[in-house]
Amino acid sequence: MEDTAMQEAVIIGDNGSEVGTVSTGDIQVQSELKRFIPPLTADSKQQLEQNIKHNGCLDPLTVWKKTDGELVLIDGHNRLEICQRNGISFKVRLHTFTSKEQAKDWMLNHQLGRRNLNPDQLSYFRGLKYERMKKKRGGYDKVLSSGQSGDKTSEILAKEFNVSDRTILRDAEFAKGLELIGRTNPELKHDILSGNVKVKKGDVQLIAQEKDARKVSNIKNAADLYNRAQAIRRAKQAHKDKQAMMEEDARIKDASDELKLKDPVFSSKEERLQMHKGRIISAINKAISRKDKASLKQAKDYLKRIEDELFGKFAGA
Repeated sequence: MEDTAMQEAVIIGDNGSEVGTVSTGDIQVQSELKRFIPPLTADSKQQLEQNIKHNGCLDPLTVWKKTDGELVLIDGHNRLEICQRNGISFKVRLHTFTSKEQAKDWMLNHQLGRRNLNPDQLSYFRGLKYERMKKKRGGYDKVLSSGQSGDKTSEILAKEFNVSDRTILRDAEFAKGLELIGRTNPELKHDILSGNVKVKKGDVQLIAQEKDARKVSNIKNAADLYNRAQAIRRAKQAHKDKQAMMEEDARIKDASDELKLKDPVFSSKEERLQMHKGRIISAINKAISRKDKASLKQAKDYLKRIEDELFGKFAGA
């Protein structure tokens, strides 16, 4: 917690009039709230400082006045620093909140109301809002998914921001991925949001989807992020391929079992031949795609059945 330099700041009321003053030395900067919103880029901060030096600090800083009288800075951390360094006076607007979480909600909504957000920043803040709202609603979304009436969190925010609920869910994954990155590399998180480092949004979302935290911890840079995401993609594809193979094996087994049951009661030889033919093609495809000797043997067994049907013990059937 840091104290500002000693001077008086004018308080601006809701109607825009001056309603008093506070000592800037009483305004506290809490690290948790300062870090909640990503900082400006170096260029943006430099431009802001030039504007303040030339025009003064035009926008009041937002300060949370707590019930015990404590004053905590909510919005304007960069302006405060610039004004302090250059001896420039500023004004404040006081707000009351019931908790730090409510103050964070205000900060988040204030950021979402800005017009100069880049697409990644907008996605990140929407995703943060989704996660915070979902946490407050608890299991309500799960109740709704069971068929009860009402809007899910994603649907509420989709209407608010005029996007699809799927977009909101993707935003949430993007925000979660950036939060995971920021735990050990806040600079990379900041650079991604500011646009200084270009990464694929899908790579960040994959980080959020990984259940093994060890695989996504201590991401060093953009190249490391890409490599981690590729590893997750390969693992997902391998799992998908394995599932498909298991499903295909199950279908072949079911068909084979059905064939064993039906063979004796087929009404015609033509039906039996068509069944054997289909099984041969399936077994050969499996043998080629997987280099599976067992499937090749299975194809030979079915070919022997066709031989029996045409020239052997079933030739006269």
